[in-house]
Amino acid sequence: MVLEVQKWLNDTYKGRKGYDVIPEDGYTGNTTVGALIVGLQIEMGITNPVPNFGPGTKAAFPGLSKQSLGEEPTNMNKILQGGFWCKGYNPGGFTGNFFGGTESTVKDFEVDVGLVPSGYVDAKLMEAILNTDGFELARTYPNYVREMQQILNQNYSMYFPYIPTNGVYERKTSEALIYAFQHEIGIGNIANGYYGNGTLANTPTLAPGNGQDRLNRILQFALAVNDYYPGSYNGIYDNSVESAVREFQEFMTLPATGTAGKATIKQLLTSNGLTSRSAPACDASTIVDRAKAETLVSRGYNTIGRYLTGTVGGSRSKAMTNEELEILEEYNINVFPIYQDGGFYASYFNHNRGSGDGLRAHKTAEDLGFPEGTTIYFAVDFDAYDFQVTNLILPYLNGVKESLESQGSKYNLGVYGPRNICIRAYENPSIQAKYSFVANMSTGFSGNLGYPMPRNWAFSQFYEYTVGSGDGAIGIDKNDMSGRDKGVSSVNPSTGSRNEKEEKLYDAMLEVGSSLPGFFSNEAIFGPKFIFNKTYKIVDLPKFNVYLETDTSFSPNSDADQIMISEGKVGYDLQDIIGDDLKANLSAERMDKYANQLDGLGASVGNGMIEFSSDFTSTTHTLKVTAYKDSIEVDGTKTDLAVSIIYELEVDTTAPSYQKVREAQVSLETVALCLAALTAGALLLIYVSPVVISVAATSAFLVGIGDKIFQEDDSA
Repeated sequence: MVLEVQKWLNDTYKGRKGYDVIPEDGYTGNTTVGALIVGLQIEMGITNPVPNFGPGTKAAFPGLSKQSLGEEPTNMNKILQGGFWCKGYNPGGFTGNFFGGTESTVKDFEVDVGLVPSGYVDAKLMEAILNTDGFELARTYPNYVREMQQILNQNYSMYFPYIPTNGVYERKTSEALIYAFQHEIGIGNIANGYYGNGTLANTPTLAPGNGQDRLNRILQFALAVNDYYPGSYNGIYDNSVESAVREFQEFMTLPATGTAGKATIKQLLTSNGLTSRSAPACDASTIVDRAKAETLVSRGYNTIGRYLTGTVGGSRSKAMTNEELEILEEYNINVFPIYQDGGFYASYFNHNRGSGDGLRAHKTAEDLGFPEGTTIYFAVDFDAYDFQVTNLILPYLNGVKESLESQGSKYNLGVYGPRNICIRAYENPSIQAKYSFVANMSTGFSGNLGYPMPRNWAFSQFYEYTVGSGDGAIGIDKNDMSGRDKGVSSVNPSTGSRNEKEEKLYDAMLEVGSSLPGFFSNEAIFGPKFIFNKTYKIVDLPKFNVYLETDTSFSPNSDADQIMISEGKVGYDLQDIIGDDLKANLSAERMDKYANQLDGLGASVGNGMIEFSSDFTSTTHTLKVTAYKDSIEVDGTKTDLAVSIIYELEVDTTAPSYQKVREAQVSLETVALCLAALTAGALLLIYVSPVVISVAATSAFLVGIGDKIFQEDDSA
């Protein structure tokens, strides 16, 4: 039926101003819903239709109701019915007639929204129909949240569009809850869904036995969405409410009185809570000297989060020093380590980057002398959408976890980020983050709005300010502290660490490696025992091996294909280096993958080159990709580094399929084969367990057309 709606929209409105033809694929979503809105605006005579149900659309909408028998169908009614089909409701057909079946569906939908059913579609209801929000209970979500959402729609939707009633606590519900609270405390005239100073000034104290039923019900709502459902929404501050309030206060380290004052109510309704409250912990990007340590102690701070590596603005170091740690120990200030060398944007995060960051963090923490059992908090410092958490953040954290485990599991994985990221990292079975350092200060983040506090929270960042003056002045973020992680009181610095040149080379190698798929196939080779100018076998499979090689005195291969890199930019035209023969067989997705591989390598190399070479003269076929980074400066002296991934495939030249493979190898550009091999190397690690790699299968990967082989089971 969604397909029918899409076909009708294209047939009816194609060529009309503002209407873009949509895919006819039977899948609902924003594109189809947007087309319905544009069609509605065209029917209402709006001059410049756009796929947004804004104030102009609301003002122009005439309302729809049941037709009399014999009345003609209308496009407006078809749009209404199309909206229902796209929302999963059956309006009795797709006829354009608003008869009994459609009226019945309108009433059902009104009940789902939380309204008394009337069968009449006004602008507000039409807006709810023409969006992708869910109004039926989503699977596995609690009905008591849905009941709250319906009550909010019924009583407070004069302030907001109807919110979803699917039982999912998210941004719209969070804001609606604050609107409702503002209404009940008597500031509906300035209600804005934001818990600001005006709301705080008017926030009452609610104690057991009070008679403020409607405010008590808001309190019950707030407890429920924070996972402390008191059992009903009856508006009575009874023992169950008092117990839930006390449990929440204990969980959030607030005074456990059972009475809901400003600190408790604001903490229930916002992520940062009452920012004027005192805190025992903080975090800072400034190196702490004695003057700053005295400031911290005088303000009651006994724990601080500090960074293992990195700079602020590319110049001022934010990395802990041995001297700083000695001072903090002297002043009895515990430390919890944070790792962040980027992480402000989505494209930073992938499995390889996580592997490199985990190794770098482990090495730095060990050199600084952090004891076994220390939790390192890896930062995700942006408002990631849930699909980005799935596709980028979790793979990154999985890479971190594997790196820490490869070095003996000396340190625990912790996560810094918005609530949603922390919750998912804690609950994901392949990650199971030990503790969370929650970025609650970012109250507007979608990853905070509508999410309860993670059950494993150790630190909660809630307010940024500067304390002290003169040499003792230091900018900090105030942190609540649950006590799950008390930080580290003393360290025992390593005496056998690498020299500065080796440290720079090691960091550069990990940076380059983060852009080479398969580089971290065997993370156990890294760490203190890693030796430069040595070849390591990182994949050992029947007929297929992968090697990692480093070289600090690299000489370019005159027979290889080379792409120069300057200031992180790759000088190439992808279509030229891929070659016409291969390009004709590659999807746009695969071309994008190759372009991203090269761009990533360019960014990590900075200045230097990428070299591609091959050797098919024997029964062992070899492909080699080298990333060469020049001008690594140590104490005024420049050094170079080349990092290579080498693929070796043992082939049977007598096999019937060999001739076709050989012809493909000869006809294709070396660069294309090497890029395909990088993709193959990463996929083989996922799909092979252990399987003899056939000539045909592996060679198909090398020409970039064999992905489907390993999407089937091993027997195939």
